[in-house]
Amino acid sequence: MFRKTGTLLTAALLGLTATIGWAGPAAAAPSASADAPTFSLGRLVLEPTERGYRGSLRVTITNNSDSTQGFYFRIREAVAGSFSGGVESRCESDGVEEGRLVRTCALPRGNDLAPGESRRATVEFQVLTTPRSYPMIAAGGLVTAYSYETGSLGTVPFSAQFRSLDGKLARPQTYVQDTQANASVELAGPVTDGPENTRRVPLLIRYAGDAPNLAHSVTVSALPAGSTILFIEPLDGPVYGPQVFVPGGQMMQGEERALALFISRPTDPADESAPIALELSTHWTETTTDVDPSDNTVTFSLALPTS
Repeated sequence: MFRKTGTLLTAALLGLTATIGWAGPAAAAPSASADAPTFSLGRLVLEPTERGYRGSLRVTITNNSDSTQGFYFRIREAVAGSFSGGVESRCESDGVEEGRLVRTCALPRGNDLAPGESRRATVEFQVLTTPRSYPMIAAGGLVTAYSYETGSLGTVPFSAQFRSLDGKLARPQTYVQDTQANASVELAGPVTDGPENTRRVPLLIRYAGDAPNLAHSVTVSALPAGSTILFIEPLDGPVYGPQVFVPGGQMMQGEERALALFISRPTDPADESAPIALELSTHWTETTTDVDPSDNTVTFSLALPTS
């Protein structure tokens, strides 16, 4: 299920209108005069890949004035949760607007442009949904460019255009993204002995839909005295007391991930049979429920199976 996050979790997760015609030219912001700075956008065409769709939006700012000025831009994604950064990206989180992430971005190689100079910035996107046999389109993206000296240069809307598996863009259908998570967790095998006097608890995490997500975590409760989660496998996820993040970040529609918890054995061996509850959470920027909360929880104990 979706959960509101605290300060520590938010830092860990975020430290992440009109439609442009599918065959139209790049859009440009209107300028007040011939010597005013301007900016323009290319098209955001998302190509089908082995992991959803990927594409990039090019933002070009031109300094038509007779003096050097500094520039930056603010961008709201067209598809919720689709920002992916990129080699050239110099963007920082700037909150959420109408359910979509917002980034404020600097220009590559510095923000200052000399008179007559143009510079292009590229922002990359990835939509973690199953590629379709037909083209799609999602409106609602916005870019506003700014001069440090004169303020806003205007706002230009943009769309995310999904290319079909056979390469088509024409006559797209509207992309409708899920709004509720569809995650599940189950025990992936028996509890076994682990290193450092631990028990190894294997889990399988699934994500069935394409609702936006920033991360997933599992939280255990009712641990017996002396027991705590010491580490996980794969060994690249943080542990916050009874809560651990599922390694790998955002999950794609239909994706499965294996996770193992290594929990220290209880002080009293008799407590190994005590039931322990585990809950899976999908983290985004607002609170909502999972499509089926019943498969977000499992119960287990630290006792080894009897032969």
